[in-house]
Amino acid sequence: MLVLAPHVDDEIIGCGGAILQSLEEGKEVHIAFLTDGRNKGSKDNAEDIIAERKEEAIDVARSIGVPEEHIHFLDAEDTNLVHEDLSKPLYDLFTTIKPNRVFLPVLIDTHIDHYAVSIKLFELYEEHPEVFEDTMLMIYEVQSPISPLYSNCVLDITTHMDKKRSLLTYYKSQNTTFKFLPIMNEFNGALLDGGKYAELYIEVSPDVYMDFISEHFQDITKYKELKSNLVVHIDYLTTLKSYDSVFKTKQLLNKINKAQG
Repeated sequence: MLVLAPHVDDEIIGCGGAILQSLEEGKEVHIAFLTDGRNKGSKDNAEDIIAERKEEAIDVARSIGVPEEHIHFLDAEDTNLVHEDLSKPLYDLFTTIKPNRVFLPVLIDTHIDHYAVSIKLFELYEEHPEVFEDTMLMIYEVQSPISPLYSNCVLDITTHMDKKRSLLTYYKSQNTTFKFLPIMNEFNGALLDGGKYAELYIEVSPDVYMDFISEHFQDITKYKELKSNLVVHIDYLTTLKSYDSVFKTKQLLNKINKAQG
């Protein structure tokens, strides 16, 4: 399992339950942070913020049993990921780890770095499609939900929810209470028979996903157009507006599911 997180904390928000379940099952978990996070921390300068956020990432990994050598920092500039060249470090990651599942944020999201993760993978795919052999992509939600309308995979995380929630307390540099997360996971849990909390994913093959990006998202203008219509999910007060904006804005994601069959 390789988790691609644009920022420290996205890995737990988006797929913390999947990480915990994989570790419980004895699977190998790697987490790669693509940006340095310099633009959001509690310190006074970029260098200290970067160090602070890396320390948080390592503390979280250590607390759940992910070896420190399975934590990878690619150090692209926060908020500028779309313009960074990560082909070489991503190629090295894929050829070394040979992941069966690669987790990444949904590209129609409220932060441009989340969109950029898909673009970096697309660039890698164009140069080295062979590194995606025997790999499936698992697209996760962060602050703008995928919602049941556009997901095709539901993971019951009920037994892991308390731990997932507790891990968010490690991110002390972030000025947020993460109130949206249990709301989102509880809403997802309505899809379960007997479960209370769930993570939603779009499971897709690399070939199908790269065709989708090529057709719709190589031009950043399309992303910016859709992003402008999304409402960030912060807490209960923004839940209805957030989900309403998702239903109106993310219909393109259904093309992935249709192509995947």
